Amino acid sequence: MATMLDGNWLNQYVAPQLLEEFKNFKDDFIGTLKGAPASAITADGIRFNKLINNVGFLVNNTAELTAKKMNGKKAFVEWEKYDTEPTAVDDAEIRSLNYDKRAAVRVKHAESFKMGIRDHVMWKLAPGDDTSTDMPVIRTTGADDGTGRKRLTFGDMVKYLERVKGLNLSDESQLYIILCPEHETDLVLDRDSANYFSNREIFFDTATGKVKSIMGFKFFSNSAVLAYNNAGEKLAKGAALTSTDRRASLFYYAPNTVYHINAVKVLYKPETTDTKSADPTSEFRTQTYGLVDRVQDYGFGAIVSGIVV
Repeated sequence: MATMLDGNWLNQYVAPQLLEEFKNFKDDFIGTLKGAPASAITADGIRFNKLINNVGFLVNNTAELTAKKMNGKKAFVEWEKYDTEPTAVDDAEIRSLNYDKRAAVRVKHAESFKMGIRDHVMWKLAPGDDTSTDMPVIRTTGADDGTGRKRLTFGDMVKYLERVKGLNLSDESQLYIILCPEHETDLVLDRDSANYFSNREIFFDTATGKVKSIMGFKFFSNSAVLAYNNAGEKLAKGAALTSTDRRASLFYYAPNTVYHINAVKVLYKPETTDTKSADPTSEFRTQTYGLVDRVQDYGFGAIVSGIVV
């Protein structure tokens, strides 16, 4: 078996291709998020208005009517700055490489930026805890999967749909769930779904194992970690999971999102400007500004794996 060691081979007898990195760069759900109108974007951020419907309906009224004011609420989403950490490449390390390391480093920065934005969007949209009825967070109730985690059941999905229907979201074609890997597997294995769908291919693709959209929910899948602790609180991005923390699937109502990324700048300092280092060094980094957020705390949620007591 091949052994991985630090560094790069510098002689000519080296396979020309770089070995693959097994990382998940999937971010297909980003395309469903609501873009920011260009005319509404300011130097400070983007502002939203909302009218609160207080119109009453009367039957057989005989009293004189008095007009009421319809009040509004306002929301503000400010800019965020997104960076990758700089990478240094000196001419001593690339003098005999059989691939263009500088070009490869640029690709790695683009991949890291893509993963960083994906993880940030999922974390930002997810409710901070399980206390708001406007952003329902439920626990799965299925059997122990052998690790102390309760599986997601088809019945759990039906109950969650009931919670979502109670929010009266106007465009039911915009209900999305990003399934974590465990929950996607749970739904494929669940006996209730097997009984409900006599033709299993209606529910999931037998060739790929991908769960298809059902009951008004449109499914994506991702292995990016969104997790909650035993108290129902969302974990910080990148936090290590303890024995009582559980991964979660994210629900979001797309019209209540905003997503805008400025053009990403590739910052490059060539080694030809480095006149002092023994080994002249170039540096790479990506940077931009963007807007990613819930425009109102309504129509989001999570399905968190339950804990076997």
